[in-house]
Amino acid sequence: MDTLDAIEKLAQQARREKAPEFNVAERILYRLSPEEEDKFSFLVLELIASVSAVAASVVGYFSVGALRTLTSPLMQFLTPLQEIKLW
Repeated sequence: MDTLDAIEKLAQQARREKAPEFNVAERILYRLSPEEEDKFSFLVLELIASVSAVAASVVGYFSVGALRTLTSPLMQFLTPLQEIKLW
């Protein structure tokens, strides 16, 4: 029972004790407020994206043209058989 009494005594002391108060609102507002405006510009990234889009369009245009001129590998395999007369 001595341990229960000791725990009760500690609980009563803890109830009487005042919790410390911290005012952190000013520090939070200071951290959230923009100190300096970021003057980062996306101009360089936009220029690189535009150039790469134009390059991809040119490559796509030529690849579609090259794809149309290619024949099917199966047709290349069967082409010699079309010239042979079976009868």
